[in-house]
Amino acid sequence: MPDSLKEGERVVHDVLVIGAGPVGSYTAFLLAKEGLDVAILEKKSVIGQDVNCTGIVSEACLRKLDLEEDVVLRAICSIRAIAPSGDYLRYHSAVPIAYVVDRSLFDREINKMAVTQGAITCVDTAVNSIHITDSAFITKTTSEGVHREFRAKAGVIATGFELHSLPLTFRRPASFLFGAQADVIMSDLDDVEVYFGEGIAPGSFGWVVPTNSKSAKVGIIVKKNPVELINKFMETPFIRNRLNTRKRVKCSPVPITRIPKSYGERLVIVGEAAGQVKATTGGGIYFGLLGAEIAVQTIMKAFRCGDYGETIFAEYEKAWRKRLEPELKAGKVIRNIFSRLSDHHINLLIDLAKKDGILPVIQNTHFDWHKDIVNYLIRHLINAKLFGKKEVHS
Repeated sequence: MPDSLKEGERVVHDVLVIGAGPVGSYTAFLLAKEGLDVAILEKKSVIGQDVNCTGIVSEACLRKLDLEEDVVLRAICSIRAIAPSGDYLRYHSAVPIAYVVDRSLFDREINKMAVTQGAITCVDTAVNSIHITDSAFITKTTSEGVHREFRAKAGVIATGFELHSLPLTFRRPASFLFGAQADVIMSDLDDVEVYFGEGIAPGSFGWVVPTNSKSAKVGIIVKKNPVELINKFMETPFIRNRLNTRKRVKCSPVPITRIPKSYGERLVIVGEAAGQVKATTGGGIYFGLLGAEIAVQTIMKAFRCGDYGETIFAEYEKAWRKRLEPELKAGKVIRNIFSRLSDHHINLLIDLAKKDGILPVIQNTHFDWHKDIVNYLIRHLINAKLFGKKEVHS
């Protein structure tokens, strides 16, 4: 047992952040930068270990972070949307649309930012319980078989979304999908490829995301049977004829709704744990970083006022929902509509999109903000043409 680990030891900080993923570490970085004593509690022994994520982030996301250049694996300049019929719509940009990052290194680099500002990271530290009193945010933890208690004036839950994790007093997102993905070696890699159809990902989509000239991530996001469906996807002619080797499939839940309440006395919940995730793609990094910034503003106000009650922390939820909820709602609407489309309708939609001038709309749409293109799809393609309804004008 290391000398630093003592059974029953009580450790006190200003803020405890539970989870050393990108959102947790970024929250800790911002808080430490403000001069607070911050500790990050991470259950894994290695930060970024065994992450199941495609790792696509926008330039705006990267600009928030001071990361080493080797974090970025590839720039994305073209996307191909492929219908069940094999017909496709291709969009190419002269400048990068987004970037693929090495998620393990990405997580470690953001954590390094927090540590550089003075935050400490306790890895291999499982939080077994959380208790909030009138005077403290308290966690009981286990690390290398040693039990310790951490106390702080406030706490941040940034655990990501898990079906089975530590018992907490808040509700988890009620609606979620499963993301399944495998690292593969493939040939003929150029575009990011997005596949639709009942035979691939019922009510959703699958993807091939190149990480370099020969390797890629192949995945799907579905409501059920994710492992069975991704293996079936990799056996389709689209994939099998180009596939050389593949690693094991990773599978994890992805929330597509927010939680009813993301705050409490001395507590805020950020990132996937709060449901700050795009329902369209399941991506949560950028929205989580925005949520973290708002959370830090609220926590700093609590420290300035010396007030850690629910009224102060409720301002966090009000602010992040004002910022993100229009996007979350738009994403949920398009996902609900799309989940009911047949293969025939998807084929028609891709064909109509090719003829309907959607590419200029895509060009003027920010990678992280989908509301405008969702409204366009609903008004000009799905409602107006796909189902023969009268077109709605803005």
